[in-house]
Amino acid sequence: MSTSDDIERQTVVTSIENKGDSQQDQSGASEHDKEDLLPVVDDVPFPVWLIALVGAAERFVWYGATSPLQNYIQHSPLSNIPGVLGLREATATNIVNAMMAGGYLATIPAAVVADTWLGRYRTILISAIIELCGSVILFATSCPRAAQVGAAEGGLATAIVLIAVGSGGVRSSVAPFIAEQYTETTPKIKLLKNGRKVITDRELTIQYIYNVYYWMVNVGGLSALITTVLEKYVGYWVAYLIPLCMMALSVVPLLVWRHTFVRRPPSGSVLPHASRAMVYGIREGFQMDGAKPQKQQEKHQRQVPWTDAFIDELKSGLLACRVFLLFPIHWLCLNQTFNNLISQAGQMVNSGVPNDTIKSLNPISSILMTPVISRGLYPFLTQRRIRFGPMARILVGFLFLTLAMVYTAILQKLVYSTGPCYHHPLTCPESDHGRIPNQISMFLQTPTYVLGAIAEIFCFTTGTEYAYNQAPKTMKSVVQSVWMATAGVGACLAMAFTPITKDPYLVILYSSLAGVMAVTTVLFGVFFGKHDRVKAVLL
Repeated sequence: MSTSDDIERQTVVTSIENKGDSQQDQSGASEHDKEDLLPVVDDVPFPVWLIALVGAAERFVWYGATSPLQNYIQHSPLSNIPGVLGLREATATNIVNAMMAGGYLATIPAAVVADTWLGRYRTILISAIIELCGSVILFATSCPRAAQVGAAEGGLATAIVLIAVGSGGVRSSVAPFIAEQYTETTPKIKLLKNGRKVITDRELTIQYIYNVYYWMVNVGGLSALITTVLEKYVGYWVAYLIPLCMMALSVVPLLVWRHTFVRRPPSGSVLPHASRAMVYGIREGFQMDGAKPQKQQEKHQRQVPWTDAFIDELKSGLLACRVFLLFPIHWLCLNQTFNNLISQAGQMVNSGVPNDTIKSLNPISSILMTPVISRGLYPFLTQRRIRFGPMARILVGFLFLTLAMVYTAILQKLVYSTGPCYHHPLTCPESDHGRIPNQISMFLQTPTYVLGAIAEIFCFTTGTEYAYNQAPKTMKSVVQSVWMATAGVGACLAMAFTPITKDPYLVILYSSLAGVMAVTTVLFGVFFGKHDRVKAVLL
């Protein structure tokens, strides 16, 4: 496994700049070359981008389907804001949170299946088909005729389960499957046309791949812009037809190019071995070295079916899982864009723009800022020998998210300070039966989405990269699923805030989130900030 020093190198010199401008020296690189030559991103093979495209298409479906859900559930057909079920804000928020929790927590059993029985390719394919079935049901039961005969509620419940399970299965395996398509492990020297020698670096290449993948995911996130506009001006059935078509298209490359992909066989018994090793480590005072074969033989006269190298890899994966322990708070705050911030926008002057369309500012901001950070900030810091490892990146992301929550609390206070309904938007007689919102522009939410996008760039790409680099080779999907499951835990935590997820308590809600996020940022810096400076695995 890579050391923390390997992971934290941040020079990003893309292979796009070097293609056609370099000749590769087929001879191996010496240790002297590795120390002295500038590390660069290697050429990325076609299957990497093919699977990244499939993952981005799945995200298109997820965002396209979930973005209209808050309005779909909260409002009735007769409301000023178009809806179907009319179950009000708190119930709608809980249902959306439950879907998000299910989608992210489903990654864990899906990862076990992928690593132990099916392998990543078949897990992704089967999960995509399940999500496709959910998309079909959501589309069919959102048609006006289906809603009139009472099929909307049952159809929505079924669709939520299928989409959540399918999405969890895809997400558990797509990130490690993407990285596995890049099989080069040996650094190679390249000679640029200007005569300068550089050396390819696997860690930088993986980081670059995940940065581009994140950028593609956010392009897919623009589906929210499409579906929310269609929701308001045409109808929900048309809005849900778009994700359905995209989900069907995402299955095509998995089938057409199935022989192109690098497919590693499932590991079989590795998970039972890992579980047993962790039990032995716990019995030895939470010291995983106590589970190594020699220690078990000397102390317990016990033969174990693993090696020292297996325990060392398992320790690395467990360290990653420890780092992820504070991430549920990150997701708790970030996921406000799927529910409460949409409702907040509905209380404000929208100038003809649907209230759930403004959340598209998040992927738009990510699309614009990702190249600035990955190809601007990171090389700038590296050239000046300023270390900016994974823990530092996550810490900066947490700081930006704290600022986003502080701003949102201030904005909600401004909403309550504005007429006609002040602390009870859309419900007072002066609102003309909910037609007149509080007179403050919805576009004042922009800083929340921009700050949240910057936080996500630092946190999401780093977390995905860290999970892959730290995971044992035979447990890539499992560790990746633990990383993704933190978002599900965050969605579950959001349900605890239900009593204050309504007027006039929303200032308390956002202030509480800001405070919790600030404390989380401090705790992360205290417990994990040193991991960028210390090479030892602290287990």
